[in-house]
Amino acid sequence: MNENLAGLKIRALRRKSGLTQGELARRAGISPSYLNLIELNKRAIGGALIDRIAAGLTVDRAELDGEAERRVVADLDEIAADPEIASPAGHPGSAAELVGRNPGWASLTLRLHRAWLDKSEAILALADRLNHDPFLGDSVHRMLTNAASIRSAAEILEDDDALTPADRRRFLSIVADDTQKLSGTAKSLLDFFDSAHMRVRSATPAEHVDAFILATDNYFPALEELAAGFLEALLPGETPDAAARRSLRVRGLHQPEPHLAETAEARRFGLLRSALRDDARAATRLLVETHPALASDESRALAASALDAYAAAAVLMPYEAFLAAATRHRYDLDALSRLFGVSYEQAAHRLATLRRPGAEGVRFAFMRSDASGYVTKRLPLPRLPLPRYGNSCPLWAIHAAFQTPGVTVRRFGELPSGEQFLFFARAVEKRPPSAAVPRHLMSVMLVCSAADAARVGYGDGIDRAAAMVPVGTLCRLCPRTDCSHRQEAPLIA
Repeated sequence: MNENLAGLKIRALRRKSGLTQGELARRAGISPSYLNLIELNKRAIGGALIDRIAAGLTVDRAELDGEAERRVVADLDEIAADPEIASPAGHPGSAAELVGRNPGWASLTLRLHRAWLDKSEAILALADRLNHDPFLGDSVHRMLTNAASIRSAAEILEDDDALTPADRRRFLSIVADDTQKLSGTAKSLLDFFDSAHMRVRSATPAEHVDAFILATDNYFPALEELAAGFLEALLPGETPDAAARRSLRVRGLHQPEPHLAETAEARRFGLLRSALRDDARAATRLLVETHPALASDESRALAASALDAYAAAAVLMPYEAFLAAATRHRYDLDALSRLFGVSYEQAAHRLATLRRPGAEGVRFAFMRSDASGYVTKRLPLPRLPLPRYGNSCPLWAIHAAFQTPGVTVRRFGELPSGEQFLFFARAVEKRPPSAAVPRHLMSVMLVCSAADAARVGYGDGIDRAAAMVPVGTLCRLCPRTDCSHRQEAPLIA
């Protein structure tokens, strides 16, 4: 399926500006026939040519590269692969065409699907509570018992004319008593369903934060400046940790209590996060409150929390120093962890934020998953959509890493589209091991284009041509019918 949307965007922008194909071709230094092929998505475009076309259209290059639209295409393809709603007739057709020609309808389709997922989650959660909560079962049983008692007493009062006044008063008393009990039980149920802990938490806010992070390219200049200012204000010989404690004391705030279940790196990160929280939120308040991807109070709160963590990471791993060290050590996460006193995961996540215009590092996708395959953090790459609604390809390094915790798993992979990537992942402990609880492992994976592999030490020693693994994104969207790891039939024949 053709996911190159630049041609469709060029045609739309050219027509909007009133330019003919001939005039735009002249400005870009190409023939009208070649521009026609580009607009029909029959020729790839990139490098200097896309810059010349952007200049000819008087727009930024970012408006033509199609990265945001490719993410929409990937999400639409995932929807088409969902077994619960997939068409029995097969794939509905080119999602790229829909995004290119009718971006509003594509966006509406995504919002409808997310709303449907939200409602489905609510129904499943409520059904589970109804089936398993002892309070609900006991309440329903008491209501049925009270109702049966009221009905029996009422029937006796209505049908038996021979009742003495004393018996009639007794049965009326039973009706009144059971009615009061029934009312009390009904009120308890109403309070239960209306309580905060019973409300079903939507899956949508996390997806909104995903969209926010992607739209901002996971780079926040205001927080980088905040971190730089914090470091410049350190007293002679003062460490960032000591400055964070001093800041909390001056403002009369409590320092976070250390937990035995936390690593030293996590405690240090939490301390800085607490000290920077107010300033970080002041720096990003307008962004969080007005960004169109954050559609609810909960999603805005989650985004604010993510930005708190970003600010702490920017202090512990200052942009220029971290980029220089990453380049010098060829993105060796162990070396970076030692140099900056951070965890493997913290260093990996920071690498995915090195996207300052004019001073970018290698562009990485970031993904974190638990042992069940549930993805808890994701930041995709162009041409490498990370699954949102299904499990990722079992051949990805993120899954193999659980077999050897603490060891980095490395491999090259080629998508059916021909795009090639370097995958490397490690399963890390989220808390110190304890005999009392099972190990809490999370797999952290970074992915870069194979074209950048020479700049990354994790590609060393692997014969790229001989060791290239045919991979997909998820089974329902992968056409590799001969894959021995396939779990579902492909939607696209």
